[in-house]
Formats: sequence, C-alpha cells, structure tokens
Amino acid sequence: MELLQLEVNDVRIVGIHGRDGIGKTALAKNIYDQISLRFDACSFLAEIEETTKQPGGVQYLQTKLIFNILKREYEVASTFKGVRFLKEIFRKMKVLIVLDDVEKESLLKEFIGVKLDWFGPGSRIIVTSKESGVLQGFVAQELAQTYVVNPMDDSLAFNFFWQYAATRKSEELRSYVIIAIKIVKAAKGFPLLLKVFGSFLNDKGLEEWAKFEDLVQQFQEDYQRILSRIYEALDQKQKRMYLDIACFPPDVDCRIASYMWHHYDRLHDSIEVLRHMSLIQMEENKIGMHSLLRCLPAKAQDTSQGKKETDHLNAEEAGFEILPKTTFLSLGRANVGGQFADALSKVWWLHWQGCPRDAISIHLEKNENLVILDLSWSKVTGSWEGWKRIKLERLKVLNLTGCVDLLITPSFSSCPNLEILIFERCSRLIHLDPSINDLKRLVTLNLKLCSELSMLPAEMGGMDALEELLIDGTSVRELPLSIGKLVKLQILSVTNCFTLVRAPVSVCELKALSVLALDNAKILRLPESIGDLGHLRRLSLKDCRGLGNLPESIGKLEHSLEELDISGTSISNLPDSTKNLWNLTVLKMDSCFVREFPLYIGELISLEEVHASWCRNLEGVFPSDILDLYFLRELRLRGTRISSLPSEIQFLPSLQTLDLLHCDILKELPPLPPNLSSLYVNPNLKQKMLESSNFSSWWPLLQ
Repeated sequence: MELLQLEVNDVRIVGIHGRDGIGKTALAKNIYDQISLRFDACSFLAEIEETTKQPGGVQYLQTKLIFNILKREYEVASTFKGVRFLKEIFRKMKVLIVLDDVEKESLLKEFIGVKLDWFGPGSRIIVTSKESGVLQGFVAQELAQTYVVNPMDDSLAFNFFWQYAATRKSEELRSYVIIAIKIVKAAKGFPLLLKVFGSFLNDKGLEEWAKFEDLVQQFQEDYQRILSRIYEALDQKQKRMYLDIACFPPDVDCRIASYMWHHYDRLHDSIEVLRHMSLIQMEENKIGMHSLLRCLPAKAQDTSQGKKETDHLNAEEAGFEILPKTTFLSLGRANVGGQFADALSKVWWLHWQGCPRDAISIHLEKNENLVILDLSWSKVTGSWEGWKRIKLERLKVLNLTGCVDLLITPSFSSCPNLEILIFERCSRLIHLDPSINDLKRLVTLNLKLCSELSMLPAEMGGMDALEELLIDGTSVRELPLSIGKLVKLQILSVTNCFTLVRAPVSVCELKALSVLALDNAKILRLPESIGDLGHLRRLSLKDCRGLGNLPESIGKLEHSLEELDISGTSISNLPDSTKNLWNLTVLKMDSCFVREFPLYIGELISLEEVHASWCRNLEGVFPSDILDLYFLRELRLRGTRISSLPSEIQFLPSLQTLDLLHCDILKELPPLPPNLSSLYVNPNLKQKMLESSNFSSWWPLLQ
C-alpha cells in the first residue's frame, strides 16, 4: 500500500515478486479488493503466462480487459488493434489493473504500453511475477517499484496451516500441535504448501499425522516428492481427474471438463475430494490448478521401468509421439497425418486450437469415444474437409471460438448428440445452418460476439432441451417468435445487441427462465406480461436508454426476483408493485433518472445491496424505514444530491460499505453502524468527522 501511494496523482506500477506458491496472487487480490472502489474502472487478469501460450490468448485477455473497463463486449480482431483501442479508452480514466503471472517484459506492452502514457492521472497497475526483472524497463524510467513477497513467519504460518488442518481436533490436542509445528517448519512459510498439507491432514488421526511428519522430514525441501505421496493417497478415479485437470488449458468450464468423467458414479463427490484437499481451484464455474501442482503429473507418471505411461499428451512437446492410451490430446498448431489413426482412437478430448486450414489428413473415423472437440482460433470453415474425417456421433461439445474464417456453419446432422455448441467471437459468421434446429439435446448455444450475425433461425422450437442462449454482442435485430417454444430455457443473454429494438411477447412464455439480460438494447418497453416469468431471478436492463418504465406486473415476481438492474435507463419511478419483491437482494439503478427512493423501500426486507450512484436527480432524505433492511451490506449513493441520512442507519447490523463520495449536498452524517468497514465521503466531510469525537471509532476508515 505504501508503494502504491494512492494519494499521489501520477501513474505508476508496483511489481509483486516471489517464488511459486508464496502468495503473490492472493496478495494482489487482497489489495485489489481493498482499493478498487477508488478507481473509475478495474480489471484483474489472471494466469497471463499460461493464457498467452494458447492461440489467440493475447486477444482474449485484451478483450477481457476492455470488457472489465467499459462493461461491454468489444471484439479484438488482432493484438495491434487491441493495443490501439486500449490506448484510446484508458487515456481519460483512472483505472486499476492487475496483471497476474507475467514472466516476459515484452508481454506488458500489449496491455499497458511502454511509458504508461495510456492512462489517466491516478491510475495504478499491479504486476505479479516470478521474475524480478520483468519490470526492469519501467524501473529504469522511475515508473515502477517492486515488492518481494517473503515466506510467512512461524506464527502466521502455523495459524494458516491450522485453519485447514485441525478444525475438528479436540482430543490429544497437544500431540497434534507438536507435530504441526514441525510440519509448518518444513513448509518454510509457503502458503500453498501449508494449505495443501493442512487440507490433506484435516480428517486424519494422530498416527497418520506422525507418518506425514516423518515424510516431510525425510524429503526436506523436495516438495514434489511429498506432494506425490499426497497424490498417491487418491483413489484411481480421483487420480485420473487430477491428471486431467493438470493438463487442461486455463479457465476451463466445469461443465465441459465434466464430460471427461461423465461415466463416473458420484462425480460431484470426487471433485469435492480434490477441492477439499486444496489440489484444485474452482471459481465462477471454472476449474483449474496452481502451476506448482501441475508439475505433479511428471512425478506421478514415471514408472519403475522409466517409461512414461500417460493418458494425456501435448503433441507439440512430445514430438508427435501419440500413445495408444491418450484420452486428452492437445495439438496446438500441429498437423498430423493418417499414420496416427489407431493412436487417436481412444481420444476423448481433442484440443486443437489453431488447427491449420490444410489439416485435412487427420483421421478420426475410427474414434468411437470423442466427446469434446475444441478447434478454437483455427482456420476451419463450414466446408472444411476435416469434418468428413472425424466421427462426431458421440460428440457432446463443439468449441469453435474465434474461428474468424467461418462464414456459414457446417451441417449439424452428423453430431445429433451435441449438448454444448460454442461460436463465440466468430466475427464473420453470418448464417446458422437450419439443421441446428434438429439438435434435440443441445443445452447451451453460445453466439457471443458473432458481430456480423443479424438473424437467428426462424424456427428454434426443435431445440427443446436448450437451457442457455447467449447472443451478446451480435447484430440481431429481433428475437424470433419461436423462441417461446424453448420450454427449458433458463438463461437468455442478449447484452450489447445495439440493434435489438423489441423483446417479443413470446419471451414471456419461457416459464423456466431465470436470467433475462437485455443490456444496451434499443427497446422502448418490456412486454406487459413480464410478470408471468415466475422463475425469473435476475432481470438486467442496464443502459437500455430508451426504456422509461417497468410494467406493473413486475410485482408478480415476488417469490423469484433476486436482482434488478435498471442502471442507465430513463426510468424515473419504480412501479408501486415493486414493493412486493420480497426476495430482491440486489437493486441497481446507477445513472438513471430516479428522483427519490420509494417510501416502501423498507418492505424489500431481503435487500443486501442498493446501488444508486450518479443518479443526479436523486435528492432529499433517505427513507427512515431503512431500519427494516436487516441484511443490507452495501449502500452506494455516490454522486447523488441526497441531503441527509436517517439516524436509523446506525442500527443496520450488516452494513459494511457506505459510499457517499461526491454527495456535495450532504453536510453531516448521523451515527454509523458498528460493522462498517468501508466508508467513502468528500474531503470536507471527512475532515469534519476527523475533528469530531463522535466519529473516533471510524478514524481508521477515514485516514
């Protein structure tokens, strides 16, 4: 925090350096969470080193960075165009960016340039890296400072280990503690090792603790040997899953990965074992593994004869040696010939990102097992000859992300069992083959950022298993009436479809719908029967600027609606029926035309977050029945014209964040609740509070 010097209005970088597993990313996340509200926009880009190894990886990260900053999709067609666009959007913004796991200084120029002249005053960039010299060019220009992460001291290390290891220990506590001290000392203060060691011992008895202590004493700092013993404690299914996940590319969707193990009984239980042992990470439907733990397969796969018997292969690294047992095969930009037909017969997941256009000699006709085919960022077209050489009958997942040469999709008649179909970022795609309507088992159709796609098939009712339809960032002008026949549809995401002018009434026939997102559409109204969507949990209408009101029927969503976002709309009043939304937990109405808080806000008893920043017309007094909002955690009123807060606010037991920055009419505050952890106020009001003994409890928040 000292190195960041947030009070200084320059632009600077802070580098966080240290060994694998020392906690660089965890530290960056902690700082990011603490300070993010002080910036106009923020972005945390994780696993940069691993992601940029994938074809299109830099463009993918640039796209993610732009989305995080602008909150809208923008397709990066090339690295150069991404750089040019980033320079344009950052110049007037105070931004916070974390670039996690950067091992080459040359990569930084793709995201932040070479002189930090892209960014608005006060911007901060945090870079984590194992390499201490990755910021050398910026340090030489006096634009960067570095922070070295040291191992935990003994006391902190013990507490961290104990948090994972001994939550249920009661008998013979002293004996456990004595062993724990020795294990912690052997881990040398490395958080990842402490976490994995502790998780491994959590449900084990004293005898097993003693054996593990002997193990760590025997191998000292040969942590791979110790971790290999933990791996050996897994059963065969868990070992297989561990090795699979270690070989997967970063940010793999859990649903896609699960097809590798769909024949397992109690699949969820096996995943939970790996998660409980801290061997894998799961976050936002993504599954992955720390880079230090990815090294384990090399040890685990060495047999006593010195032969490498693996079920997973990266063909580029293996020099095209494809073994008969291979089930996960990553080919990169390689081209393989027919001599590998037999070896490919066992492949379940073919990860061929960057497949060349002339890669027509591959022979997968004999493969009866292929369930996942990933041809992302490749040169395939709808008429690619390779479609005829791959057996697709059992295929469950087809991923064609970033296939920019794809103008027309192939026929889907050869893959009737498809469940997940991804065309994301196929920027020149203009037509979906009508056979798509025959995919009776299709669960997910992802067309995000297919920017040239202006029309969906007129008939969609045949996809009666469809649960998720994502058409964000397309040029679709209207949704077909047949969309109402998708009886199992749960998620309909139509954000940033800037040409979408109306939502058909048939949308209200989607009785299973739980998420409806229409951000940035040109719609002027919602169907009056929107209240018939009895399972709708989230309704997002952000930046639908032409939308002036909500239908009165919205109150019928009393038992389902949990999140409502009307930010950036022309709505000035919420309908009276809104008071019936007893399950509403998040209300977002930033930058809209609301003039006053509804007097019944206290009746929305489940509210946890209220966002009303930059509502310039919002003025007056916040309603006193805020007292009834027992679960309210965040109240954000930044940039409004409110004149006072009710004294009842002091009795809100759950309130943690109160944002009143740029509330220029507000001259004083009532007593505040004791659990408040984040408080943002104007400098003059801050000074007044610092001078008052009534606010001595909040001085740490005001410094």
